[in-house]
Amino acid sequence: MIKTDVCIIGAGPSGASTSLMLSKYKVPHYIIDKATFPRDKTCGDGLILYAYKSLKELGLLERFLKHPKFIHSKKINLHLNNTLRVTFKESEKRDMVISYGKRIDFDFFLVNHLSEQYAIKEFGNAVKKIEAHPDGYMVRLKDGKEILSKVIVGADGIQSIVSRKLGQNTVDRSKVSTFISAYFKDVNGLSLKNEAEIRIVYKGIPLFFYVFPLADNQVNVTLGGNAKKIQAYNINLKEEVTTILTSHPKVVDKFKDAEQVNAWRGWGIPYQFRKQKAYGNRFLLVGDAAGLANAFYKEGVGTGMMSGIICAKKIAECIRENDFSEERLASYQKELQKEFGKLLRFSELVLRLAKFKQLFFLTVRVLKNRLERKSVGVIKRRSY
Repeated sequence: MIKTDVCIIGAGPSGASTSLMLSKYKVPHYIIDKATFPRDKTCGDGLILYAYKSLKELGLLERFLKHPKFIHSKKINLHLNNTLRVTFKESEKRDMVISYGKRIDFDFFLVNHLSEQYAIKEFGNAVKKIEAHPDGYMVRLKDGKEILSKVIVGADGIQSIVSRKLGQNTVDRSKVSTFISAYFKDVNGLSLKNEAEIRIVYKGIPLFFYVFPLADNQVNVTLGGNAKKIQAYNINLKEEVTTILTSHPKVVDKFKDAEQVNAWRGWGIPYQFRKQKAYGNRFLLVGDAAGLANAFYKEGVGTGMMSGIICAKKIAECIRENDFSEERLASYQKELQKEFGKLLRFSELVLRLAKFKQLFFLTVRVLKNRLERKSVGVIKRRSY
């Protein structure tokens, strides 16, 4: 039997950030993932706001900005229809508002910086069982290893075994966004400044269509929306994205010569943070396991990374006090609420408004200039 203070289950951005921050506090720990790295991960491949803030706190921002696999832009264009557009941009004194990188590269970038001294990596080794123990939790791995940990961090995504087994949480599909994504090459008319293109397309419900440029001259094309509504409206995302690429007046010319590189792949991101506990006796949840994705703009990497940093700080406090009780860890939820609560609530409000197409368009048209001005301050407060 192996004994440790901390065991992180999942080595994506949330788990890796937890590990990186624990290492700054000189806390030895295990980090487990069923995959080996580099490994692919279906995603929209955009990084904004909290991703920068987290990278800066982890001491990795400059390395990230210089990495050849990642590109950056000062502008995001959100198209509500063929004429109404809201532009979110960085101030002239700052470098970027959005970055793009395939998850196979970004996750590998983070994992490559895990501490050799404090992080013991168990990659390619799935968790088979978690059992309560008087001194913590026993984690049994596929290869037969048994790790007894004083505290468990669930960084294992939307289907988190830690969230299900220890937190007794369930996934609420009304609070999940589902997407399909694929890579394309030879796309025409891409911005030389790497501007993000996001379109809201209505099919009874708002669907979100993304075109994000990548460092290898490919683009990530993504379409999705609320999982429960997509099912209720019987929407076939593959058919819808094909229709957009071949007939949308603002899109078709860009993709008339394009070649699809891989098959469409699906994934889901949860935004149910306010509906579930992210803590309990001897365990904490981070990232998608805690439901921390943004409801409107569908990004969860940055909030996941920042939750990992907050989680690591909380664990370091608990180790000093030798107290991993539910009562002691309850303050973690309050700290997440303080950091993310206002932004996540606002995003859910905007998503609810977006369901009412004409009212949403009218509201945005009236408030467009104010939204664009206010966004500069929001970006600055929540990024680097």
